[in-house]
Amino acid sequence: MKNTIVLFVELKIAAKNKYICEITEKLFENNISVAIFAEEAKTIGQLDNLMWTWKQESFIPHSIVVENTANTDPVLLSSSADILPETEAILLFDPLPISALEKYKLVFDFAEVYHSDKKTASRARFKEMRESDKFDLHFTQLGAILAKKSINLETVG
Repeated sequence: MKNTIVLFVELKIAAKNKYICEITEKLFENNISVAIFAEEAKTIGQLDNLMWTWKQESFIPHSIVVENTANTDPVLLSSSADILPETEAILLFDPLPISALEKYKLVFDFAEVYHSDKKTASRARFKEMRESDKFDLHFTQLGAILAKKSINLETVG
């Protein structure tokens, strides 16, 4: 049985930081813990700052993970694949090996169709996941995710 749902979210413009904040807010509203992974600490810092300022009326409690320690914040940001926190969901600013994704119930990856190289890389990741037969894969639009009143980890796809 495929336990991990992977949603490939189509990005038609280069606004991944904003999309990550919007999805994170939706997960937070539904009491789903989430990790956010980006390869560079600079990107994690940008996401950290954006979560404080991207919406006047919104606050997403979060912290940056720099070592393997217990953390109770519902949103955890990390630039180290070696210390990714145990959460229910993960948002991938940058890709991870598929073996690192199996521990999550829900994975958000991005199909960056606005750039040919990124589009090709997204398709290759989707194909690799499909061929592994370990994931319940779905291709979706950001609006479809945000339009849901609630997110249920068992039927989100």
